[in-house]
Amino acid sequence: MVQYNDLDHFYDRLHHHPELQLTYIIEGTGDFFVGDSITPFEPGNLFLIGSDQSHLFKSDPKYFDEDNTECSRSISIFFKVNSLGKGFFDIAEMMNIRNLIKRSDRCIKFNPEISYHMGGKIKNLLDKGEFQQLLEILSILNELAQSEDYNYLTTITNSHPPSDKDSKRINDVINYILTHYNEDISLDKIAKIANYSRAAFCRFFKQRTRKTFSTFLNEVRVSQACKLLRNSDLSISQICYESGYNNISNFNRQFKKYTGRTPRSYANKCKKLTPYHNFSN
Repeated sequence: MVQYNDLDHFYDRLHHHPELQLTYIIEGTGDFFVGDSITPFEPGNLFLIGSDQSHLFKSDPKYFDEDNTECSRSISIFFKVNSLGKGFFDIAEMMNIRNLIKRSDRCIKFNPEISYHMGGKIKNLLDKGEFQQLLEILSILNELAQSEDYNYLTTITNSHPPSDKDSKRINDVINYILTHYNEDISLDKIAKIANYSRAAFCRFFKQRTRKTFSTFLNEVRVSQACKLLRNSDLSISQICYESGYNNISNFNRQFKKYTGRTPRSYANKCKKLTPYHNFSN
């Protein structure tokens, strides 16, 4: 199935499904949560999500404003391992794609050059008939399977997807963090949202994300700081407080811990870079 989305904001509920999902972002920015990973998304990104891999695309806060005029657009290809018949991907000609399917359990983000190249092919699917779509999708998957231009996003595989009840709890927690990351979020407050005691919540959160709550919160805050350093003219001290930190020294320490750079070094690097392409056409 090829699905074109043109929305105010992306579907932001943590969910999983048996189909693999290849998603190309045309318009929209935000954070992509999958497994034990959270990474910003922007136009031109291409992700391959494995079967039953819990994930959500959380659009940036501006997309939820009543007066927002920006769109969130994407194209996704959904398919099951047995969509073309049991054993189809086991034949010799499908070996590359079969290996790609195995690797998708850790969720794959393709790098800009191949994402741009494949993005054009994915957008062209909308103008093709079903048979031509099928042939082109196999061609796209085969080309992606032969590329080494990608990164894994998660260490968690899809072997134990959460129950519906656990999905709702972790979804409520993650959405609260992504919405209120610049506020003081105490452990008591976040445990109450999940309807757990402090100790039970810590166990639950670590089991579901492979991270402590404080680590996850710092990753979210640093991720937001990176966006502001790339896309705004705010000073580093302003970005420190906008990201939820109360003092510069702690902000610098946490930023370097998760990015390997100081905020100033990161900002200087971003200024030297220019957008790879305009992806919104």
